[in-house]
Amino acid sequence: MTITRRSEPTEGRHRPYTIGDAASDRLPGSSFAAGTRLRAHVGTGVRYILLTVVAAMFLFPIYWAVVVSVDHRSQVFTLPPHLVPSFDLNPIRRALVVLPWAKYFLNTTIITLATIVSVLVTGALAGYSLALREFRGREVLFAVLLAALMVPPEATLIPDYVITARLGLLNTLAGQVAPVAANVYAIFLFRQFFKTLPPSLWEASQLDGVSWYRYLSRVAVPMARPAVVTVTLLTFASQWSAFEWPLIITQGSRARPVEVALSFFQGFDGTHWREISGAALITMLPILIVFSFAHKYIVKSVAGDTGDT
Repeated sequence: MTITRRSEPTEGRHRPYTIGDAASDRLPGSSFAAGTRLRAHVGTGVRYILLTVVAAMFLFPIYWAVVVSVDHRSQVFTLPPHLVPSFDLNPIRRALVVLPWAKYFLNTTIITLATIVSVLVTGALAGYSLALREFRGREVLFAVLLAALMVPPEATLIPDYVITARLGLLNTLAGQVAPVAANVYAIFLFRQFFKTLPPSLWEASQLDGVSWYRYLSRVAVPMARPAVVTVTLLTFASQWSAFEWPLIITQGSRARPVEVALSFFQGFDGTHWREISGAALITMLPILIVFSFAHKYIVKSVAGDTGDT
């Protein structure tokens, strides 16, 4: 099928006008658009491949711990490595009965929950004061707090130990919570979120006779939900896996958390790598579960999103 049109003569003859010519007239940049889409698809594919490789690199140690903990003893140290587990659950059963893990998990849970509550309370109060309350020296105090972030934790171990010993908190659960009851990063995060709140909210609350404490607890903190969840997650991860400070101030099993218990188990009755790997997986399981459900809040917090999810 052809459609004739008047065109410039080529060697004295008219060229027929085809449907393909009509499509080219309607979409002059069709080939360029197709190339752009192809490059976009290729770029997306490359990004996903790189993300998959990086994720595999981070997940492989966890998978290797699973393989070692459920594999047969004769296959743990074979070369090349045996990457397919045999699902022998006896090492995990032995690891669970050797030490009172339930007690250690209870100690760690109490320490972690108490730390989360104290860090949230102190972080919200200090962050609100530094963001929305006017007082002399506010910016100087905030600069001092930021400078405290540059102090390595090892530099405060001896002062913390001396204070804890004088308070009579050695070998106690409270002694593991007191040095970390306030967190500078939590204060900074709450301050940044509270500074994004519109002043009209506070003005409307004042017209209703709401005190600053009720405004903080009923308006500001609920609107900073990503900050609350982020501080909770980071505090949970740091306290659940805390090792250095609990190791210094605990003697015996009365206030021992799981990480110190895992270190004790490593040298208990010889070194049994299958049982150690199984115990490490058990102690790591709560962190994996919590982060798998709540990691999106960290992304929202970094992006500065204070809206509801």
